[in-house]
Amino acid sequence: MKLYKASEKEWIRGKGYAKRPLITSSELGIEGSFIQEVSFNRGDIVPLHHHAQQTEVFYAIDEAWFEINGKNVVMQPGDIVMCEPGDVHGNPEIPHDFKILVLKIGYKENDTFWD
Repeated sequence: MKLYKASEKEWIRGKGYAKRPLITSSELGIEGSFIQEVSFNRGDIVPLHHHAQQTEVFYAIDEAWFEINGKNVVMQPGDIVMCEPGDVHGNPEIPHDFKILVLKIGYKENDTFWD
């Protein structure tokens, strides 16, 4: 059993969001995969982007809003969305504060392409 305390992890600002890495690749024992909490604030914008290699699995902690492949996606708490390589996603408008957990699979540096 391993316990990872979110309160001991640092928040990092990104483009329109803040992320807090919770479990690293080395802790998971799976190269290129990790889990992070991501926080979005009302009024912020995450530019549309895609990844050529990595898959992102989003787990909604709160009601979450995204644009994915040109469609508005509303997630309820507990819903899961899987963004596969090439899926264009982002948040052109964040209507309220929300958080998600993100499992990144096959992560590579420089694999984010802003559309």
